[in-house]
Amino acid sequence: MDRIGCIRARAWFAVLIIGTLSSQASADKPDSKASVTVGAPAAAAPASATKKGGQPGTNAQSDMRTPAQEKYGLPVTPQVGGPVDTDLSKPLSLQRAIRIGLLRQNSIAIAQTQADAAQGRLTQARSSFFPQVTPTYQFQTNLSPGGSILINGQRIGGSSSSETQSSVIAARQLIFDTGKREANVGAARRGAFGAEYGVGNQRQDVVLSITTAYFNLLRDRELVRVQQESVKRAEETSRAIEAEFQAGTAAKSDTLQSQADLANARVALLSAENDYRIQEATLKNAMGVVTSMPLILDDSPIPAPETTPDPIPLDRYVKTAYVNRLDVKEQQERVYSQGYNVRVAKINSGLTVQADVTEGYAIEPTSGEERTFIVSASYPLFDAGNSRAVVRENKAQWEAEKRNLDQLEQNVRLNVDQSYSAKEQSKQRQIGAKLAVAAADENYKAALAKNKEGLINILELINAEVLLINAQVQQVQAIYDYHVAAAQLLRDTGLNDTIFIPRVPGARAPIPPRP
Repeated sequence: MDRIGCIRARAWFAVLIIGTLSSQASADKPDSKASVTVGAPAAAAPASATKKGGQPGTNAQSDMRTPAQEKYGLPVTPQVGGPVDTDLSKPLSLQRAIRIGLLRQNSIAIAQTQADAAQGRLTQARSSFFPQVTPTYQFQTNLSPGGSILINGQRIGGSSSSETQSSVIAARQLIFDTGKREANVGAARRGAFGAEYGVGNQRQDVVLSITTAYFNLLRDRELVRVQQESVKRAEETSRAIEAEFQAGTAAKSDTLQSQADLANARVALLSAENDYRIQEATLKNAMGVVTSMPLILDDSPIPAPETTPDPIPLDRYVKTAYVNRLDVKEQQERVYSQGYNVRVAKINSGLTVQADVTEGYAIEPTSGEERTFIVSASYPLFDAGNSRAVVRENKAQWEAEKRNLDQLEQNVRLNVDQSYSAKEQSKQRQIGAKLAVAAADENYKAALAKNKEGLINILELINAEVLLINAQVQQVQAIYDYHVAAAQLLRDTGLNDTIFIPRVPGARAPIPPRP
């Protein structure tokens, strides 16, 4: 190859590389209509760290890693909202428990990988709009039988060998393919949007599960306290009855009744303590924490439950849910994506035209410019019904996605209705439970005084004590049922994770309902 040809080849190759890089940069740059960027950089490591298993003293980065990340070398889940204090030796508040769960839950990381995969499919689909530059070098050597020669009257066979090599730089550009390229990009783009909504929806599920487990743990702690007070009252009653028996003012059967009441109270306390331990394990699991270290709950008072009727009507909550719910938006994107798949199937079932051009420059063995322009048309004249069956299949999938969306919206309305009713009912239960506790407490005090005067027997005193315990338990249940129902209503209306905004064009923070 001459020197001028070499210079032309190098210059042409440099132009192609620069053009390809600039095209790739513009393809990867997010825009307001056809791009979504998935993932966020991890925030700075928290100042406070704990060892594996919750023991303080190791670096923050290792503390942020889940067991799966430590075993398989997986990346740390991206943080949203700044550093997270994961030190479980400190009192645990609800908000910190939620932030730890959002950082450590594998379900969120799995949803994020699905979003990353969808973004990769979008990039693959969009690459067909840009030229594909491929430098190619080929070397080939051949050995084949050749002629024969006669030596000393004996004919001996021979062989011949040859070598060829070629160097080509070629760029291929798809010009037209009957709209399949645009439809594939549309389907991939909608799939990426849906996957990003899926990340936010999974975050909201994690927030709800942690909130529910946290309030249930507070409830069980309060029930343990109620049962401890019950044991103390039963012990005092048993000692008093025993003293009366020793003094000859009470029968032996009265002491047996008080002892049975004390044993039942202790069994109830053991059951309450076991429920607390089980609920503590549930909260750890919801947070994605693997440790045997007991949790220390924050003693800050929880917000006082409301008792006044909600000024916002049910229908307004339902409308808010339809606007905010990310699973509804995710399903809508699936409907849009499947619509593009139907378009591709229809194109393949009819007349398709494709045009592309290949521009290249050969360096060896002969230098020079190469160009190929190809236009092809095809029509599935007979394929045993395959192409039409593909169209019917995609249409059926499209209809299924639409019906799934309608079913999901019905379920959303049902969930909002149930959580709204549960929250309003718990308000009324609190009022009744408060009155019941006050009345049962006065009744128990009166029964205790009468028993000391010998006016009533031990069974009446035990019944008064049981009534007081049941009233206290019902009051605790009503208070924490309200908080759980309120958290469920926030989830059902898409309002329990306001700091995460899906990276989808036009996405915004959820809007709360107004009275």
